[in-house]
Amino acid sequence: MGAGMLERVHAGTVLPPLRKGRLTSSHIVRWCAAQENWARIHYDESYARNVAKLPGVLINGALKQHLLAQFLAEAFGGDGWIWRIDYQFAGMDLVGQALEVCGTVREVQNHGAHRYALVDLGIANVDLDRVTTTGRGVVVFRADGGALADVLDVELPVALRVNEGVDAADISLPGRIRAGVGSELDRVESDYPLDLSRLRLFADALVGLRAHHYDPKAGAASVFGSVVAPPLFPLHALDFFPGTHPLSDEPEASGREGVAELPRNLAARFGIKPAGSLNGGSDIEVHSLLRPGERVAATCTLAGAKLRRGRAGGAMLIFDTVNRFSEAGGRPLLTERHASIYRVGEGELSC
Repeated sequence: MGAGMLERVHAGTVLPPLRKGRLTSSHIVRWCAAQENWARIHYDESYARNVAKLPGVLINGALKQHLLAQFLAEAFGGDGWIWRIDYQFAGMDLVGQALEVCGTVREVQNHGAHRYALVDLGIANVDLDRVTTTGRGVVVFRADGGALADVLDVELPVALRVNEGVDAADISLPGRIRAGVGSELDRVESDYPLDLSRLRLFADALVGLRAHHYDPKAGAASVFGSVVAPPLFPLHALDFFPGTHPLSDEPEASGREGVAELPRNLAARFGIKPAGSLNGGSDIEVHSLLRPGERVAATCTLAGAKLRRGRAGGAMLIFDTVNRFSEAGGRPLLTERHASIYRVGEGELSC
């Protein structure tokens, strides 16, 4: 698109929708393999209904966040830097339903040598005829029309940055949880570098990814000079030696115990056995892109904890974490503020 095209985009501009069609169980299993996500709520109907008490197997929240990034890439013709993506889930999408990503430019800002397109985002469930994911994106352009290979040297507006602060814990929570707020929960580094085979899996699972994310020829011809991973890929790039996170053989095990992503099993860390868990959404900044041959390092800090009541009256324990991802040599990749939601019984929150 470039700066010239961006000048013709104003507040109220409706961007072309991204129609993903019906996501079958085969699509979801392929995504679970690409993401390395073994949570049973996405493929085990009996577990989802009888144990997790859900209406059926769910389309992955992580898949939907990548669809938002793909939408922004296509809406702006592959130009600009997808710097910020925030999203919240307003409803469940069940496997077999069709999704459509949409967006409207809220405003265009000038800041120094760069311009910022702020976009209101949504994912509509076609079968339900309603928006089930809401969010916001920020795409950065050089004012002179030049390309951006990252935003590490860009003076980013403070008002648009992700909140990395630590919030006071809910005083109604047990002391063991309150004491953990502000502490670093994890500091890890991937045992394996990124390879092209993993990116091929991602391209197959997402369908329609731009070729510089998996094709060496397209990568060499791009502004990046090589293949680069999709913007949000570092969230799934912690690959450890086999056996590091074994799956449980307990009948009611969720499968999350085998997932390497951050944050990991927060309720269990504080001695709480939840009745179920949900992805509460994230605010994300993308600083640079991961390349094949590079390894990811990450930290997870507990930034807040609170207790809320669900619509049906049950207790909902919400953990906010700040997760920072970098290339193992120290180059920043991505910063995420993430909400993890656990359904818990009253007895689980005793001091």
